[in-house]
Amino acid sequence: MRSFLGRSARASLASVQTTRPLALPLVRALATKAHVHDHNCGHDHAHDHDHSHDHAPKQSPFTLGANSIPGRPTRTKKARELIPRPTGAIEYCENLVRKADYEGFLCTQFFPKHQQQTQMALRAFNIELASIRESVSNTDIGRMRMQFWRDSIVKIFDGIPPQQPVALALAYAIQEQELYHQKKLEHQGEQGLRKPSASLSDPEMSQIWFKRMITERELNLSDPQFVTLAQMESYCENTFGSLLYLQLESVGVKSLEADHAASHLAKAMGIATMLRAFPFHMHQNRMVLPAEITAKFNLSQEALFRNPTITAALQDATHEVATAAHVHLATAQSYMDNLPREALPVLMPSIPTEAYLTRLEKADFNPLAPEIQQREWFLPAKMWYRYRQGKLLNIE
Repeated sequence: MRSFLGRSARASLASVQTTRPLALPLVRALATKAHVHDHNCGHDHAHDHDHSHDHAPKQSPFTLGANSIPGRPTRTKKARELIPRPTGAIEYCENLVRKADYEGFLCTQFFPKHQQQTQMALRAFNIELASIRESVSNTDIGRMRMQFWRDSIVKIFDGIPPQQPVALALAYAIQEQELYHQKKLEHQGEQGLRKPSASLSDPEMSQIWFKRMITERELNLSDPQFVTLAQMESYCENTFGSLLYLQLESVGVKSLEADHAASHLAKAMGIATMLRAFPFHMHQNRMVLPAEITAKFNLSQEALFRNPTITAALQDATHEVATAAHVHLATAQSYMDNLPREALPVLMPSIPTEAYLTRLEKADFNPLAPEIQQREWFLPAKMWYRYRQGKLLNIE
């Protein structure tokens, strides 16, 4: 009977795993620099000769009159009208997430009420990108859809979203996040309240994570098999990870530990999601296990496509890939102890991810077993209990 590694062996393996890229602060700095550059290039000429006001406080494009936060990028373009609440688009996103990503829908319920609509919009955007591959007849159409979203993200951040439900919901969410934070700062200033923790900042989301999700999904349109496990993890980092980084930004969490936890959780989530969809991928003649793993255990893809049945080679290959996910999940757990409370809702997907890997282990790493596809009926209560305890994972 196969099983996951023990704690000591897992720690040894984790020491050689690629952890959260240390370049994340650099990526954010470059994003900020590019953001400021776009802002400077996009201004009219009247701003060029007004050098005497270069150091004046900048205001939000949604203008409530609040000053920007020192050290943080601001989208200080020409003031424009507020986007009206797109009720239909918001309901569309909520229904889409509930239907296509029920576990993600449950996770959003743990965010503060004023942030839930933002999380629904982010998850709906992720679903839109993920569904393109299955909904187009060829990769050229898929690339056109991806380019639509690449252009739409720019328009969304400019406050002129296209008339598409998810785009409208995202634009409204970004606006409401900034307005809420500005009102909070004004209230703190009026009451003379102390400054928030250094691990919390303004909840401005970066375009770079949206664009990274689009680029990675676009590269995967032609169904290339991952050559190595590292490639599989990189895909998970750029898709699931980008979503988690956006969520961390949306709640104002700025913490190296949170970034590390999100990075490892993203890899575990991505691998678990692909293993969970293994039967579906088989019917699409798509192999999600990396080539280096299938070659290691002499797993014949052609034979598996013709007759998708369980074999010892398939179990061994699944065990190796699932173990990598388990190692990342355990590593994510090690970073969760000292995180601000605001980060916990972002990391709630760790609970269903752990539950799936446990079911997979009990099924002796048979990815075709019907019982591992069944969701725990008590999952909502389990998530609520662990959230209240402040301990999301229970990996020994």
